[in-house]
Amino acid sequence: MGNAGMSSASHGHAGHDNITRMGAGWEFNSDAGRWELIEVRADTKPAVLNTPLRLATLNVLFDMKLPGGEPTLPDVLRHDLRYESICRELGSLEAHVIGLNEVTPTMLEKLLQEDWVRQRYRVSVVPHDSRCKDLAAVRGFGNVLLSQLPVVSVEHIESPAVLGEAREFPVMTFRVAGRDGQAKSISVASAHLIAFPYLNERRRATQLQALTSELARSLRGLDGCVVMGDFNFHRDAENASIPPGWSEVPAVVAAGPTWDIARNTMLPHYLPLRNIYNGFGIGYGRAWAAQMRLDRVLLQGSAFDRDAANAKLFADRPIAASGDGPSAAANRCKDNVEAQTQAPLPLCEAHRQLPWEAYLFPSDHFGLVLELPLKCLCGKL
Repeated sequence: MGNAGMSSASHGHAGHDNITRMGAGWEFNSDAGRWELIEVRADTKPAVLNTPLRLATLNVLFDMKLPGGEPTLPDVLRHDLRYESICRELGSLEAHVIGLNEVTPTMLEKLLQEDWVRQRYRVSVVPHDSRCKDLAAVRGFGNVLLSQLPVVSVEHIESPAVLGEAREFPVMTFRVAGRDGQAKSISVASAHLIAFPYLNERRRATQLQALTSELARSLRGLDGCVVMGDFNFHRDAENASIPPGWSEVPAVVAAGPTWDIARNTMLPHYLPLRNIYNGFGIGYGRAWAAQMRLDRVLLQGSAFDRDAANAKLFADRPIAASGDGPSAAANRCKDNVEAQTQAPLPLCEAHRQLPWEAYLFPSDHFGLVLELPLKCLCGKL
């Protein structure tokens, strides 16, 4: 890739001091053996896409809440195995842009060591650089963007603080052109809205409104915007939080749940025996839905042909799966999970007693990969 520029990070602009700018992202300099910040260039040429824009999003499930803190259930969640599996799957997707949620310094370090990342991607944040020290992915866990496309600019838009927790949404802006050669300016953001059912619905709506309002500002001059990530929408009623002018992608809706207590055998294994999702012991699927589309993709603008998009899940199979199906141990665990949805949890004696091969998934969420065509004016020229 190109040589590093001399640009440094900057904070805010007139009237908008909640934005941290990171040049045009970080690129690995193989000669120097380090990640370097690329300067913003006014003459960035449009990336010509002969295929649909390929986007991927995944909540990777953090390994610890604070750097240097105690790992979260390391013997159960086997973060090393999960992160290895996630990196392997992401590398196989060949996505133009990847958005990740709940990235910790551990995961960020591993990701930036991957050859496929170093050779093909720019990133929105790096560790061990003072310009990134206040970003959530460095100081705890946060959102990260990676791009194979030439990046015009990288920004981190601060999310409204919730319960004393501050986090930002990374945004990458690009110039792209489809088969008609018409250049379009688009932005892609990675979002992770606050968790917890019901009680935080209004807070999630506030966070989403703040991000989409900033992206939709007329001064940005964008032809299209994408917001993707873990929205934590627990009820269909939360669809009302989607701001006017923004819409979901039908293919993403059709891809189905990204949080599934029956399919993802890791969920009931790592959650406490009594937790909010099973009504503190009533049973999964009774207090809250056992299947939820927590992860979403929203579009705004005229750049995309949303109805022609294709989407599918990834990171949705057990790590121990081989061949065309899951391992026998994973099948036994699935039978146990199905039994938990039918019986009160106190009767389940196998909680957290299975070998990792029987339950471990890459994450507690499934990922989404989306092929999003640009609108083409070929027939109108």
